[in-house]
Amino acid sequence: MWAWLILLVMIGLGWHVAAIHHWVPAVPWNGAAAWHALWSPLPFSVPRPPGTLGRIPGRHSSLRGVMLPSHHVPIAWGAIGWGVGLGLGGLWVLIGTLAWLYHTPASVRNGQTWRDWMLWRWPMIVLGTLTHQPSWVTEAFHRYHRTWTAGGNSTGIDPTWQTVAHVLDAGLARSLGDAIWMTGPDGGPVRRIQIVADGGGVHPAWSHGFDAEMMQAWMQWATQWAEIALHHAGVPGSWTVSDEGVVHRGRDPQHGPSQQVVSGDLPSPASRTTQDGLSDTTRWGAQGLTWQDLRSAAPNPLPLLTTPLPADRVQEVVQVLAHLGFPDVEAIGGQRGLTVDVAKIRPPAALAKRILAESATLAGQLGHGNLPLRMTYVDGEPGVIAVERPRPDRQFVDLVTALARTDPDDRQKIQRMAVPICLGVTPNGRVVWSDITTWPHCLIGGSTNSGKTTVISSMLTSITITMSPSDLRITVVDPKAGSSFPWIYHMPHVDAVLLDPEDVVALVAQWADEQETRYKQFAKLKVPDLITARQRGILSLPYRLLVIDEYKDLKDHLDKETLKEFERNIGRLGQKARGAGFYLWIATQHPLANIISSPLKANLPTRIALLTSSTSDSQVILDRPGAETLLGKGDALFLPADATEPIRIQAPIVSQESLWTYIIEAWKNQQNT
Repeated sequence: MWAWLILLVMIGLGWHVAAIHHWVPAVPWNGAAAWHALWSPLPFSVPRPPGTLGRIPGRHSSLRGVMLPSHHVPIAWGAIGWGVGLGLGGLWVLIGTLAWLYHTPASVRNGQTWRDWMLWRWPMIVLGTLTHQPSWVTEAFHRYHRTWTAGGNSTGIDPTWQTVAHVLDAGLARSLGDAIWMTGPDGGPVRRIQIVADGGGVHPAWSHGFDAEMMQAWMQWATQWAEIALHHAGVPGSWTVSDEGVVHRGRDPQHGPSQQVVSGDLPSPASRTTQDGLSDTTRWGAQGLTWQDLRSAAPNPLPLLTTPLPADRVQEVVQVLAHLGFPDVEAIGGQRGLTVDVAKIRPPAALAKRILAESATLAGQLGHGNLPLRMTYVDGEPGVIAVERPRPDRQFVDLVTALARTDPDDRQKIQRMAVPICLGVTPNGRVVWSDITTWPHCLIGGSTNSGKTTVISSMLTSITITMSPSDLRITVVDPKAGSSFPWIYHMPHVDAVLLDPEDVVALVAQWADEQETRYKQFAKLKVPDLITARQRGILSLPYRLLVIDEYKDLKDHLDKETLKEFERNIGRLGQKARGAGFYLWIATQHPLANIISSPLKANLPTRIALLTSSTSDSQVILDRPGAETLLGKGDALFLPADATEPIRIQAPIVSQESLWTYIIEAWKNQQNT
């Protein structure tokens, strides 16, 4: 708006200068008179018929009474153009110079910075403002600031470092596109990350707070392209990227053993022990396996779990919403997850509720068929809605990668969990962990081909990594005679794989009685539960987990009385099992109300919903819709007992069967030592 006002002022001043020279009519500064004068003709003489005489305009004649022919005075359009042009140009230079003085420190005000501002930055700022391109304005200011800061070099940093920072910052910005921008406090665009140089090297700077996803994008880009970009920019030498994202010159060991080589030979097995910040002693769980035990099963390099979303994927959502009658929707950005692209938009407040109700229509118009899109408000971003679109090239993640990509802060939290379990990866790349002692029982449901067996297999593999066989004992009910989990027979954590429904009923009854015995022990020891007793080192009883893969098959083989007794014992476990250390997972691919009764659901407070065939099936599992919008193959909604909203995750897979061999061998080695 201010640029338009400047333009109007410039036109007005130019008109005033022309009016002083009588090239255009003077405009009185009062309403209707000004408008009338603006459109009135110039005051020149009206031509008279031939033969008539008149006084020569502007001159006193001595030939009084003699009438000379009158001439039509032409308008000097060329002079008017030059006058208006010079006036506008002068005003352009004046206002641009004032802006230069305001934005440039006195120490660097010189002819060079003034020319750079007037020839390149100032035109781009005005053009970006007039065409509503705030990113042009921000980038012009950023490049101008970088020009005079690099030129001044008041920090005493080697100019080569400044050049490296400039090249890498420009390359990263061009590669990430719109994803590198975010909305600032004043509503304008600001950079999420900038690459700067100081005494510690070239590294990311976070003017608006650390961004984990952007840090991952920087690490991946710098590892692959930094040295190539510097080579093409004429910067010689070799460069390395540390685990903290700092670019250093050469491959000097003084920077620590945990560097990643930007280019050259592949790292040796010894250097892989510290790849991505993981050392041989990195552990998942207080007594779990280490990275040294799992490293051989990890891909190299470890893939990223999320990347910035291409801008066109967000713009498509905004354009379709405009066609559907929802104008003025702002594109915020987004993330590309393993399964879905999360496009963030900010609609006008009055339209938000209506947009949330149009998920099915939006999906059809975007080319996603009849599958409704999942749309939710984003925590911590007022008014922003996340639209989860299926990713065109869906990716999957193996369990070892999920473990390795776990945030270091979360790894510290895992150490304090009694029975930690890795559940999956969110669309923004965060690895979700939970403590099954807080569940304490879980209902897992989804239709055929939703990935139910794969999810259970991944969950079981996860806890065999984080818990030792002496601390956790597992019993599995497999109606497919063990074909669903063939590897489970060899795991040192497994007590039995049950095939007979009667054995399952007997085991649940035994657990219900055993928990009463345990509580008597707790009372004698004056502790409230098994977790406290284990922490104090006064009891070493293991946690016990029962996994029923297909509840419908079990239920179909039980008579009415036996089923009633079975569900009654599950109710007893539901009341006290958490403190006693007994945990139950029930899974089904038939999430129907007549299969999963209300009393059974009440004793299974934690839910994991995979793709369902209908909204009613989702209601059975989650007590709400949502699972019918999932994409299958491990795409799931996790709803812990203490949460109000489910978390969307992509469950990891065990991509190499050799992982189970590594786990078995690692526990054998620990037992032998």
